[in-house]
Amino acid sequence: MCGFVGTISRGELTDAEVEATHRLTDLLARRGPDDSGHLVDSHSALGFRRLAVMDLSPAGHQPMTTPDGRWALVFNGEIYNHRSLRADLESEGVRFVSRSDTEVVLHALVRWGEDALPRLNGMFALALVDRRDHSVLLARDPLGIKPLAWLEHPKGIVFSSQYDAVIRHPWCERQRLRPDVTALFLRFGYVPSPYGIVEGTRQVPQGSIVRWSPNGPVRHTRYWAVPEASPPLLRGDEAQRQVLSAIRTAVDRQLVADVPVGTFLSGGIDSPLVTAVAHAGHSAPVPAFTIGTDDVDLDESGQAARYARQLQVAHQVETITETDALNLFDDVIDAYGEPFGDISAFPTMLVSRLARKHVTVALSGDGGDELFFGYPRMWNALRWRQTFHLPPLARRAVRKALHRWPSLQPNEGSTIGTIGDMVSLPHSEFGGRRLRSIAPGLGELPGDFDLYDLESVPKRAELAQWLRRNEMVGHLEKMLLKVDRASMHESLEVRVPLLDDEVVSAAIATDPEVCMDGGIGKLPLRQALADYVPESIITKPKKGFDPPLANWFRGALSDRLVERVVENPVVLADAFDRNEVRQLVDSHQMGQDNSRPLWHLLALQEWAERHLRPLPRS
Repeated sequence: MCGFVGTISRGELTDAEVEATHRLTDLLARRGPDDSGHLVDSHSALGFRRLAVMDLSPAGHQPMTTPDGRWALVFNGEIYNHRSLRADLESEGVRFVSRSDTEVVLHALVRWGEDALPRLNGMFALALVDRRDHSVLLARDPLGIKPLAWLEHPKGIVFSSQYDAVIRHPWCERQRLRPDVTALFLRFGYVPSPYGIVEGTRQVPQGSIVRWSPNGPVRHTRYWAVPEASPPLLRGDEAQRQVLSAIRTAVDRQLVADVPVGTFLSGGIDSPLVTAVAHAGHSAPVPAFTIGTDDVDLDESGQAARYARQLQVAHQVETITETDALNLFDDVIDAYGEPFGDISAFPTMLVSRLARKHVTVALSGDGGDELFFGYPRMWNALRWRQTFHLPPLARRAVRKALHRWPSLQPNEGSTIGTIGDMVSLPHSEFGGRRLRSIAPGLGELPGDFDLYDLESVPKRAELAQWLRRNEMVGHLEKMLLKVDRASMHESLEVRVPLLDDEVVSAAIATDPEVCMDGGIGKLPLRQALADYVPESIITKPKKGFDPPLANWFRGALSDRLVERVVENPVVLADAFDRNEVRQLVDSHQMGQDNSRPLWHLLALQEWAERHLRPLPRS
């Protein structure tokens, strides 16, 4: 796992632009503490920081070039099928000088062009520079596990694994924020691709390519999208067999490393399954890591410990207090080079910090909920689908009439707009009406943001497929962003075997109906886990630890909140109605829980204070 930055100029690079690229590379040091590299010519400057995981020798050094020097690659990620791709390339006459997957990616791209990308099973973001014509190909893995941001400027292009490296480049007018994208962040708590919150900046979307050249228009293409399910779909024992087989294969692939590997272990379903498969299929010990809390209502370390005992894995638990989490505040702000509003970044960073004391790579269970219908919002949309044939007024009347029978009463979200509106509601930490009153100067969301557009009432099977695609494009990107920034701040590589190509294919081929049973989801994963531990353990609900934001904003962070979001906001001060913001803060202090929207407001201003600064001088 690594990080890179690049500058390509339409004219010759100045010494100052080269120096800036070198200093930006230093911003990525936590992504790659083991090695650094630079490659400079008249029009391009590339910088790289390496976290050595495969082929620890200098042969894996980046930027990496072809023998003739024409092509240069910077690559962040892991390719799990690199050995088979290497064999294919060797059969075509390619000769290798290292064991690294980077060299495989370089030759695959030069040999096969864009057709190489669908053949890469792994997580990656990369930039391939043609040093002859000064063009660049940017590409991101199918599910967007690894980040890639870029900026086009009249002078050229800047790209990086970290958004803050792009916006702190001298070419970026970083004080010019996009109001519509700022509204998008405040609404949903992250900036989805392809948007960038600073004018002129973008992100490469999942499964996509951006081609830039000095003399032509930017070309955007998509080489992968969440596939449509093709009947007949898998059911029953066959579904369970294929899902478990794919997970075993994926975990086996992702355990391969030249450094110590462990797993995250929660009290839920997904990470215990990954841990169970890893332990059963690996001859060397695979330790597991859990964060506990002194709040008994939120602590799930006991449940994780029960899993660990059943699986007989070495289990590292660290119990943290509210003060421990609060002390992480500045680290969390530092780690996220773009504004980020998910409070679960705190426990994610804590478990990453714990794991990094013992291993360099950790396997997580991310992706299970999105693939196998683990979220209640997905079940609710399917359950109340038919009510959307009625107008909203009639839906509200039905809900009111059934208030004495809660089990029959439609979900509150079913009384608004469209099914798409209902699905967006749980993702919206800052309701649209409230956001418009507090920040009238931001205006509407970007006009081409269509993630939750669903005006019709599809058939049940069609809606199920839409829901899964929606989660995999939207919410999954947010979760992966959270994990990447938190883990990379601790120089830990996190791999996600449930998002392996084969697991995704098995999930898409499985009938959504066999993934859900009333208020229970992820049935194929639950059944797979039952091959390793007693079912009585699996049925216990996951708790999950979130820091007590509401208390923080009434105590330790109260003054900071008022200073940043009411009295002296760093950015877009004229876009906010100060009286409305003050009322939001005051009503929270009086007992109403406004912690989520307040966190978004504070995260925005803290990010601006921290990451919109000029480049540090050496």
